[in-house]
Formats: sequence, C-alpha cells, structure tokens
Amino acid sequence: MIILFANQKGGVGKSTLSVLFSNYLSLAKNRMVTLYDMDFQRSVFSKANAARITDNLPLYTVEAAELRQFPAILKEDKKDHSYLRIIDLAGKMDDDHLVPVFKKSDLILCPFCYDEFSVSSTLEFSFVITQINPKVKIVYLPNRVKTNVKYETKQSVQNALGTFGLITDSISERIDFQRITTVDIPPSLLGVIAPIFESIYNEYIEPVWHKMNT
Repeated sequence: MIILFANQKGGVGKSTLSVLFSNYLSLAKNRMVTLYDMDFQRSVFSKANAARITDNLPLYTVEAAELRQFPAILKEDKKDHSYLRIIDLAGKMDDDHLVPVFKKSDLILCPFCYDEFSVSSTLEFSFVITQINPKVKIVYLPNRVKTNVKYETKQSVQNALGTFGLITDSISERIDFQRITTVDIPPSLLGVIAPIFESIYNEYIEPVWHKMNT
C-alpha cells in the first residue's frame, strides 16, 4: 500500500506528520513501514541519520529518494504487500514525475492550515489530484491550528474540502512537534495524534490489510 503525505503548499507539516504516522504504525500497530523522503530538504532522512549517530536505531527504514525512482518503489510494493510505503513529497506540482506517483497511490494524507493561502493551495491541489486519480482516498489533517484564534471561515473550508475527502480533527500548534525523532513518539504528543491516526488506520489501512490476508 502506498500512502502519500502531500500538498502543493509547503510548511504545513507534511514531513513532521509523516514521521509521527510512521512511528505510530510501527509502535502501536506493529506494521512494517518504509518511509521515503522525497522532499528537497531531506529533513526526515536527516532525522533518521541523527538517530543512528546517537545509537538509536529508527523503528523502520528511511530512504532518501527521487521522484524518478517511484517505479522501483511501486514494483517493491507489488512484491510485498506486508509493508506500508509512505512517501513524504515536496510542496510542488510542477514535475511530470509526480503524475505516476499520484496515479498509483492508495491514500493521500494532506496536512493544511486554515490561512487563506494554504486553503486555496489545498483546494487547487485536491482538484488536480482527483483529475489524475479519481479513485484515490484523500484525508485532510488541519495542522498547526492556534487554539486562541477563531477561524471565521473554518466551516466553509471544511465544506469545500469535504467534497474531496475526509477531514480529521484539528492538530494544535505545539512546540514539542519540533522535537520528534524516528525512534519514538513523545508522550506529550501521543494523546494528540493517536485518535486521529487510529481513525485513519481503521478506516483506510486495516480493511485493505484484512482483504489481502483473507
């Protein structure tokens, strides 16, 4: 199964949430994961290397990869359905190599923020994705939400994105997101992300896993 963390808008938390989700799948669900870092900044791959330097082995394989390597990743996915292939994409839409990635993905997890630019970019991204792959499942994760701010357009945003996919509960802006690693989930974050990740797993991943193994 191929899962993307994607949005054409950068800075919405794709890399951070891809690490946390991979950690959760490994620790809470005992699933085998390979996380491919296709972002230019290679922040996820750097975290994995930092863990090795401090003698803490990552919970799963983290690989730095280019978009053009996707056919090989797809081939491996077809050979071994027991692994979950998670891809952290850069915030861009101007590369033709993205088309096969979107076409062959099973689930897109799309973090976004409630500011105007992020929302408009997310809507544009969603429209393009559904034209490329009408069958793909999209889950939106409202991220970096300020708890002391009233978002006047929140309901209209949810209504608009709801035409493309599911919207999870909001993830509040927290300083401890800056301290995540590929070896564990900080206890302070577990209660925040576990219910959201659990619902995604039960709705979109477990049924596929069950079907493949029955």
